[in-house]
Amino acid sequence: MTDMHFTLEAKGPNSKALRRRMSQKAIMPSVATNVRSAAGDVRSIMASWARVVVGVLAIVICCLMVLALNGPSNADSNAEPMEVTSYTVAPGDTLWSYAERITPRGGDVSETVDELKRINHLDTSSLRVGQRIVVPVR
Repeated sequence: MTDMHFTLEAKGPNSKALRRRMSQKAIMPSVATNVRSAAGDVRSIMASWARVVVGVLAIVICCLMVLALNGPSNADSNAEPMEVTSYTVAPGDTLWSYAERITPRGGDVSETVDELKRINHLDTSSLRVGQRIVVPVR
């Protein structure tokens, strides 16, 4: 900011007020210029941040799209259709005991347990009384 010096010759009772008005008029344009300059700097900084935020969002969206397109897909099974029925779990039933009843003579009971878990989407071999499970017709 540049200092403005001037000499004012005023006489009379209002000379002090006139000096103050003249001083303010000389300073105000300089202050206004600095305020405009500061406002422009703030706008410039905000525009820069806006560009950064938009860029980051664009990258995140692209990454999500790539993940969605290349994510896991459902496995296709070439297995033959299977005829099934439902069974309601009775007190004392376990997956193993039920598998023993439906496994053909000489068959592997553990394979039947695995098959029952797979077709019923079970994480464990635990069953609850009253639970309905899908079982293959044999």
